Parts: sequence; C-alpha cells; structure tokens
Amino acid sequence: MTLIKWSEEAGQVRLALPSDLDLAMAQPLVDSLRHGLGTSNDVAVQADAVERVSTACVQALLAASRHAGQSGQSFIIAKPSEALAEACDDLGLSAWLKQWSQP
Repeated sequence: MTLIKWSEEAGQVRLALPSDLDLAMAQPLVDSLRHGLGTSNDVAVQADAVERVSTACVQALLAASRHAGQSGQSFIIAKPSEALAEACDDLGLSAWLKQWSQP
C-alpha cells in the first residue's frame, strides 16, 4: 500500500495522496492532515494521482478544509483527479471542491 507522501518547502506542507484512498486510508489521511495543519499555516494536498476514493476520505478532506478556514490557514487541494471530482459530484460536493481546489 502506498502511503501519503509528506514534504515541506518554504513553509508549506505538501501531502501527496496515493492512488487508492479506500476506507483503510481514511485514518492515515486524517492523521496526516492533522499533523500538516498543526505544523504549518499553509497546507497543499496533491490529489492528481487519486484513482479511487472512499466517502470517509472525502469527509476527512472536507473537515480539514473547514478547520483551515476557521483557523485562517491556507489549504488547497492541488490538481484534484477526475476520480476525486466525480466522487465529490456524487456526494453533492462539487462546489466545495471547486472552492478549495487549484488546477
């Protein structure tokens, strides 16, 4: 299983998501997002490799974006994949993804 890749550059934390964000990846994703938001005021989630995503992982991203917004932190979902966009569309979260994503 490919894990979430973590990097820090110029004060920004970047989390590169694996291709498979199934239910088993929900807790590692939550942990990575919490750590990222606790470490930096600027967090970017690289989502172009995502090929499959569970509702629980979408919920984790949603919760992280809300936390960042309430805390005044910068949070983006960079290059969301088609699979992530479709999952968000199915869940009625297309507007949310558009608000927090960056091509």
